[in-house]
Amino acid sequence: MGHVPRLFLRERPGPGPVWLDGEAASRLATVLRVRPGEEVRLFGGDGREWQGVVREVARGRVMVEVVAMVRQEPLPELVLEAWLPLIRAQRFEWAVEKCTEAGADIIRPVAMVFGQRGDAPSGARVERWGRIAVEASEQCGRLYLPVIEPAQGLERLLGGFRGSVVVLDRAGMAATEAVRLLPGRGRVAVVCGPEGGFAPGEVAALRAAGALFVQAGPHVLRAETAAVAGVVLVRALVG
Repeated sequence: MGHVPRLFLRERPGPGPVWLDGEAASRLATVLRVRPGEEVRLFGGDGREWQGVVREVARGRVMVEVVAMVRQEPLPELVLEAWLPLIRAQRFEWAVEKCTEAGADIIRPVAMVFGQRGDAPSGARVERWGRIAVEASEQCGRLYLPVIEPAQGLERLLGGFRGSVVVLDRAGMAATEAVRLLPGRGRVAVVCGPEGGFAPGEVAALRAAGALFVQAGPHVLRAETAAVAGVVLVRALVG
């Protein structure tokens, strides 16, 4: 069996005919070149995935008959947040894509002392991050979309956060030690520094918040790589 296309629909799908237009129809008809009778999968970000069959491909529109729900998952018991420093645009977008694939439930852009300077991210840029997260979710088989929050400063985020905080640090504790200190439910935030590292005040704020400094290998990782490594590590340790 070949690859079955997956599409996210903001209007949550259910049994019956669905007319797709705009970008969704263009992807199916022009990029994926689906034909009547072929199967697609649809999901609306509510934990359910539906089997659909293409019935008609018209100019600018595609009609899909939704025939059955094929997968359902409950909300995760552990909500995993990825706190990403504002870094160069392409690297940040890569981090959004890969953290989505790795299982981050919430992605928070964080303004840091040694991070990217300038104005807060524009609405167009935030919208692009959302599209990247949708496409990554379609590709990797996720049933829930990650939430992308507005950018904030690190200390302000720490002040309002109720959960465990994990910071990747070559001098930190071993992952086998950290697993005993992480909850199996609730919230965990993975925090990584920008290319210039954390400022002394940021390190002090993290320690004051009880952050766990955890090893993720012997090498220095780029900010975006550290973010993905942290998400993968926490998901592997506690699910």
